Amino acid sequence: MVSATDHLANERTFLAWVRTGIALIGFGFVIAKFAIFLDLIKETKDVSISSSVVYGEVLIFMGALTITYGIYSYVAVEKDLQRGEYKSRSLQNTIFAGSIIVIALVMSFLLL
Repeated sequence: MVSATDHLANERTFLAWVRTGIALIGFGFVIAKFAIFLDLIKETKDVSISSSVVYGEVLIFMGALTITYGIYSYVAVEKDLQRGEYKSRSLQNTIFAGSIIVIALVMSFLLL
């Protein structure tokens, strides 16, 4: 028997995914805009894309990816709840987490 608390718990989990994605997107914008601000302070005429802008864009992409995965997870769990069953998504969660870790490691090695 599925109760309203199950659906509400799924919704809270979804909102946590969205909050995390928004935080990543916001942090990405801060990094990218700060780099552009520093270029403006230098008063250089050449416009170049610094590595900070690229890192900011990667964080924005990771935030969008996080929200997208949150939507996928929310819809999948809702379908399970409506059928009265639950399937573990440990493989999908592991793949998602591994992807984020790989992106983070690649970006950190590029900083060296």
